[in-house]
Amino acid sequence: MGIFKIIRNTDYGLPYMNNVLNYVCYGHTDYDKLYSLNTDVYNAYEQFLTVKRYFGKTSGNPVFHFVVVYNAKTTRGDNLEIAESISRSIAAYFTDRYQLVYCIHKKPRHKKNGGCASIYHAHFIMNSVSYIDGKMFSGNKSEQYAFLEYIKSVTGDKSWIVQYDSDKKKSYNSSYEAV
Repeated sequence: MGIFKIIRNTDYGLPYMNNVLNYVCYGHTDYDKLYSLNTDVYNAYEQFLTVKRYFGKTSGNPVFHFVVVYNAKTTRGDNLEIAESISRSIAAYFTDRYQLVYCIHKKPRHKKNGGCASIYHAHFIMNSVSYIDGKMFSGNKSEQYAFLEYIKSVTGDKSWIVQYDSDKKKSYNSSYEAV
């Protein structure tokens, strides 16, 4: 069973976008793989901000942050290539309208009775403003459900669960310049 975790934080605006990009891309684990299908991962903050400014939408919820925690069965144990392929397919769901960066982290989770439960998880950070028409992504329940169904079809696993979380208590050193 995989976990689809939705992390919402609308209180801190652009500084939150800066912090979450920094955390996901640079501060999470020793083993990280950075990707994007439509954004330069090393300039994501500036590129996200450019789209927001162009459409006049620099306030409110800055990003849609979600985590996909793969189980060992989905990635066939410690198979990074499978995690990369699945993550790329998941990212493709949004990249025709929204800028998105993602990072695969390797962090073994050991079961109490031995063995390894979850090896890989991927953080996805999506600009909440469409680069096509400036439409804001709401992330409402129906959009979340449709996306979860897509994840199930990509992974071939129908037993995913959803968790909701908040990053309100986390603060990260910034490698991006806040504007």
